Amino acid sequence: MKNVTRFSLVCLIMVLISCKKEKTIDDELKEAAANMNKMTPQILNEGVRLDSVSVLPNKVFKYNYTLTDDVKENVTPEEIETFKKEAKEEALKVVRNSGDMQEFRNNDVTLQYSYFDKNGKPTADFIIAPAEYKGK
Repeated sequence: MKNVTRFSLVCLIMVLISCKKEKTIDDELKEAAANMNKMTPQILNEGVRLDSVSVLPNKVFKYNYTLTDDVKENVTPEEIETFKKEAKEEALKVVRNSGDMQEFRNNDVTLQYSYFDKNGKPTADFIIAPAEYKGK
């Protein structure tokens, strides 16, 4: 009986230790953000720069971009809506198909995209929820 109790205690300790060492999805997101931020700012294509990424509560991974050629006041609301629609469609394709995004898909991470004009004014933003990239 003593051996069973000792064995049970050892197993419990091992489980508790392994749980502490196991990374949570929040830890993994924070680590991914830290690694990506080491490479920012980064010009992605003409007129778009990735400035930083961050992790928000409830498994939200946020991308912050600057539209380096635009001033919000010089862009019509219709142009902003068209840009948002096209940017979201492209981002959704990437989230659905990229191997780099597999962990995000597996863990139901919500992606938030925020765009600022060259003067730092918020210009456009959108969210891609797990239901969107898991649906067809």
